[in-house]
Amino acid sequence: MVDVFNERTMQRLFTNMNQHVPTSRRSLETLLRDEDPVYAGKDGTIYHLNKNELLLLSSLLEEEERPRLKLPILIFTDTSYGDGYWKIMGKAEVKAISKLISREPEKEDEMRLFYPYFKDVRDKLPTTTNAVFSY
Repeated sequence: MVDVFNERTMQRLFTNMNQHVPTSRRSLETLLRDEDPVYAGKDGTIYHLNKNELLLLSSLLEEEERPRLKLPILIFTDTSYGDGYWKIMGKAEVKAISKLISREPEKEDEMRLFYPYFKDVRDKLPTTTNAVFSY
């Protein structure tokens, strides 16, 4: 019975921690055209994306890749790899972050980040990235 309680408690905790996660993500190309680029979180809150961050991301990608980069970039906890690791998925997302932090990814469409890299990414892209917590 204790395990079930802990499981439910953990699920509620992570649900509450992920209220900022977008209901849908839009392309970098589309957001660059918006006068006020925003997205809605699961809790209904509207989050504004910094135009300078969008321009930085744009500079890291080729023109044909910009429609494929979905924002905000989701950075997931990666409990399968070890403590303190995070994961980014998606070709355009991995390419942009790889260039941003000057580190080669493990795969073309997936990249693991140890905490210092995660912090560097979040410091440089606070409005265009989201940490997503899972277990």
